[in-house]
Amino acid sequence: MKIIITGASGLIGKRLCNQLKQNGFHVDFLERYGINKEAVQKDWLSRKNIFWSNPEILENADAVVHLAGANVAKPWTKDYKKEILESRKIGTTALMQACSACSNPPKHIISASGIGYYAESAPNPLTEESSLGDGFLAEVCKVWEESLFNNNTKEIPLSVVRTGLVLSNKSKIVGAAKIQFLLSGMVGSVGSHINRWSWIHIVDLCNLYIALIEGTLQPGIYNGVAPNPCTQGEFGKAYERHPAFKSPKYLIYLQLQFWAAKQLNGLIRFLGIQKRPIIPEWVIKLAWGERSVIALTNQYVSAQKTLSQGFCYQYPTIDLAMQHLQGHPEI
Repeated sequence: MKIIITGASGLIGKRLCNQLKQNGFHVDFLERYGINKEAVQKDWLSRKNIFWSNPEILENADAVVHLAGANVAKPWTKDYKKEILESRKIGTTALMQACSACSNPPKHIISASGIGYYAESAPNPLTEESSLGDGFLAEVCKVWEESLFNNNTKEIPLSVVRTGLVLSNKSKIVGAAKIQFLLSGMVGSVGSHINRWSWIHIVDLCNLYIALIEGTLQPGIYNGVAPNPCTQGEFGKAYERHPAFKSPKYLIYLQLQFWAAKQLNGLIRFLGIQKRPIIPEWVIKLAWGERSVIALTNQYVSAQKTLSQGFCYQYPTIDLAMQHLQGHPEI
């Protein structure tokens, strides 16, 4: 099968390419122009072209996986918020136009989105039918998905994966836990230790994309989350039980620091100390402003739709996910 990917250099894109190639797929990449020369196509904020330089590769593709978009984790200045929105709106529209221009368009287009689509702190589990939330992240997801569905002139089957917090040794979430563990032998929380985290192991997320590509999941909108959300506190303690750490052998001081952190954590657990540090919500809001919603996320997003179609998660619980990451530092 011929698979085209946008955003292949990102965290998810790199891992997905790896798993696709391991499964015998032919993978190619839709690329942007390096420099804009035509004013009509110029993104004056980023000086990057979000129109595609090699759209001819879309011909006869079995599937396109659309992951490209500006990183939402960077500071949300007024200009950068505009870039986040336009990278989804203009980039996705340009992709759909390129697919529509094909004589033999792709058989399936699968786009990323996010669980930021939904409201925060909703009392009930959020399904794919739940209503749109408020705030900037909800607006980004709405624009992203509308740019996909509103430009489908060839009526190509479309899918959307609303992705939760992605767990990987290379993700910011696990990286922050690693730093806390090295410094104190424990992992604290931000805002509240009972905030609900709807997460997914990166291998399971890539397998979900592959299931859509292969047709074992029917085209549609899916929540890219594990079936067992956890609280921030549960995530921290799972990391403490399975701390993932790897450094070059010549950095002996880091090896010693990690050993000391494990000893300290062992003592904390031996003494039965359950409380962990909590950074107050107001501190994060003061430091991050509007972007603090990323750190203070509190959502219970359901995976029932994927489960009902027979999708099998390799890492359905936070303990299994952290245990796997501990044994596979390259993931």
